[in-house]
Amino acid sequence: MEPKNRTTRGRGLARAAALLAVAAAVTVTAAPAQAAPAWGPITQVDLGVDGARANQSSIGLGISGNGHYALFSSSATNLVADASPGPGLYVRDLRTGRTELVSRADDGTAFTSITEAAGISGDGRYIVFSAEANGVFDVYVRDRVQGRTSAVTHGTASGPSEGGSYDPAISADGRSIAFMSTRTDLVPGAPVAPNTRNVYVTDRVTGATRLVSAGVDGQAANGDSEHPTISGDGRTVGYTSKAGNLLPATDGGTAGLARLRFTTLYATDLDSGATVVAGLDPDGTPGAAAPTIRLSPDGRYAAYALSATPLPGGKARTELFVNDLRTKRVQSIRTSTNPDAICWGEPSAAITADDRWIYFSGGCSDTIIRAGQARFDLYRQNLRTGHTELLTTASDGTPKDGAAGEPFVTDNGRTVLFGDNSSNLLPGGTSSDWQVYLRSFKND
Repeated sequence: MEPKNRTTRGRGLARAAALLAVAAAVTVTAAPAQAAPAWGPITQVDLGVDGARANQSSIGLGISGNGHYALFSSSATNLVADASPGPGLYVRDLRTGRTELVSRADDGTAFTSITEAAGISGDGRYIVFSAEANGVFDVYVRDRVQGRTSAVTHGTASGPSEGGSYDPAISADGRSIAFMSTRTDLVPGAPVAPNTRNVYVTDRVTGATRLVSAGVDGQAANGDSEHPTISGDGRTVGYTSKAGNLLPATDGGTAGLARLRFTTLYATDLDSGATVVAGLDPDGTPGAAAPTIRLSPDGRYAAYALSATPLPGGKARTELFVNDLRTKRVQSIRTSTNPDAICWGEPSAAITADDRWIYFSGGCSDTIIRAGQARFDLYRQNLRTGHTELLTTASDGTPKDGAAGEPFVTDNGRTVLFGDNSSNLLPGGTSSDWQVYLRSFKND
C-alpha cells in the first residue's frame, strides 16, 4: 500500500502551495531586516550539463555538514547526460560543479518512481531515499564512493510484502536511518497494527531495526506516525503522529489533539527510550502542529510551526517555535520585536551545529495587512540574542517577487541551501518555477 501524498514532490509542492496561499493574502509593510554584509551573492544549485539551469522545477533536500555537497530532487531533463524520464535525485559537488544522479539501483539503472523525501550524510557519501521496485516502495542507501545501492528495509515475509517504506532520514555518520513504513514484518513481534504508518530506525552497522512509534504498555500505536527526522548524532528521532497512546495519559497523552490539518509532534531518545511531546505551546501544553519537525544536529532543539489565528480573509497561518527538549523552554521565532505584529513561519527550519542560529522562512506585518503582496523570505535568527538577518532579496537589493522555503544549513552556519520561486532572484532573471539556491559568507 502506498500512503496518500507519497508521490514524488507531493509534500514539497503542498508546502509550496501553502506558502503561496498565505503570500496571496497579506502584505509586509514594515521595513525588513537587512542582510549582513558578509554574505556573498545568491547562486543557483540545480544546474546540469555545461552549467545549464534546470529546465523544470527542483526542490532542495539537504546539504552535507561540511558544505561540499547539495542534494535536491528535480524533474529537469538537462541535469545529466543520461537523464531518464521522470523525477530524480541529484547531488551537486559545490566545489567542482559536477551534478550526479544518485537515485540509481545497484546495477546503475535509474529508478523511475521515487518519493520526495531523501537525506544526505554529513560528509556527503551516503544518500538515503525511497523508490519503487517490483511494485513495492523500499528505503535504499546509495554509497557514492563505492557506487553501490542497497536496500535498508528488509522484512521477514517470505513472499511479497504488504505495504511500503518511505520518508527516510539519515544521521551525520550515515549509520542510522529513520523512516516510516506501513509494513508489519520489519521487527518480529513488535506491536504494529495493520495498515498503520509507523516510524522505525535501522542501524546499518548491526542491521537491527527498531520500532520507534510504539504505544504504551506494549500496545500498537492507534494512529499514524510519519515524517521522521533524526538528529545528526543519531540519538534522537522526531516525528509527527495522530496516535493517542504514545504516552501515558498522565504524561501528556494527546488523543484529543487530532485535527484534519494539524498533528502532534514527538521526539524519542533512542538511548533511553523516552518519548516526549516536542511540539509544545509556549505554555508547555501540546500544540496543534503542522506535520513537519526539524531537530538540531545534537538533538537538543526541535523546530516546528503551530496553528495560529487565521489571517484576515480566513487564510491559514502557522507560527514558528523552537523547543529546548532538555528544559522545555519554548521560544517564538519572529522577524519583528513588536508583540502586536502578525507573524507567520514555515515549519522546515534548520538549526546550526552549535545551536546558535536558526534559518527559516516567514515574515511579519507591523501595520495593516492587505491582499496580494506578502512574501515568505528567508531569514536567520540568533537564538541567543534574537538578532535577525534577511538572506533573500532580488539581485538589485529590492524585495523579490516570490517565496523562499525549505532551508538546509551547514554545521558551521556559513552556507544555506534553500528553494525559491522568484523570477528576479538572480541578475538577468530566473525561472518562476521552484529552483534550488545557495548563499554563503563571502570568505567561504
